[in-house]
Amino acid sequence: MSQVPSNQTQLDRIEAGVAELNKQVAQMQERQNSQGAKIEAHETHLTDHSQRLREVETRHAVAEAMGKQGHKRLMGRWSAAGAVLMLLLGAFLSIVGKVLADLITTGGH
Repeated sequence: MSQVPSNQTQLDRIEAGVAELNKQVAQMQERQNSQGAKIEAHETHLTDHSQRLREVETRHAVAEAMGKQGHKRLMGRWSAAGAVLMLLLGAFLSIVGKVLADLITTGGH
């Protein structure tokens, strides 16, 4: 005769299955908590890098703007120096021309 499994054996197997499922759920929750912590750490690093990048971009923009202003000022100074140099060169050549003209008209005497 074959023996019919008792209800207690069936209940033990169900309880063992539920215990295994509970164990797996607990492991999944631990993994999820661990991954959540890692994501939060990455978000913190991302925020930090974002702030640093904004600071660098701002400094770069300020330096570029100041460089353009400095370039304009420098070009203005070179223009003024060139104008003065042209004026002095014109005066010098005028004097040289007058001296040569006087020498030619007096015949070298």
